[in-house]
Amino acid sequence: MSWKKKKVYGDYKTSDCPFCGKIATSKNEQGLDVCNQHKEKIMDEIKCVCGSWLESRSGKFGPYYNCITCGNVNFQKAMGMKSMQTKNKNIKTQEKTNSGESNFKEKEKKQEDFLTMIKKDRLKRHHEKKIKEIDSNDSFYF
Repeated sequence: MSWKKKKVYGDYKTSDCPFCGKIATSKNEQGLDVCNQHKEKIMDEIKCVCGSWLESRSGKFGPYYNCITCGNVNFQKAMGMKSMQTKNKNIKTQEKTNSGESNFKEKEKKQEDFLTMIKKDRLKRHHEKKIKEIDSNDSFYF
């Protein structure tokens, strides 16, 4: 049996600034932990995988995002979604300028197909009814 490590003063969670990665020392208007340089800056809105917008919130365990359809989303996961969005925007603009429109449309269609597949999978899992069989050996339910 292992023992839990004793907490030491000053050895608690340190949060990083989402804009630059430095140690966060203050909070902005949205409630995000940021450094002094980004105290006035506001985080851009992020789109969820399902297509709806994420609402930023802060709670007891730090910042998180809330989606209307998906529910609460981890802060790190939301930052990953944001980085994917910016990469997609950069790729789309580069492909428009560098290559033909037909190539771009094919890749965009593949991305849309992938997103619709994810949406369908989520809806399928959400609407499935879970049935649990109870035996006479399950004394917890009696």
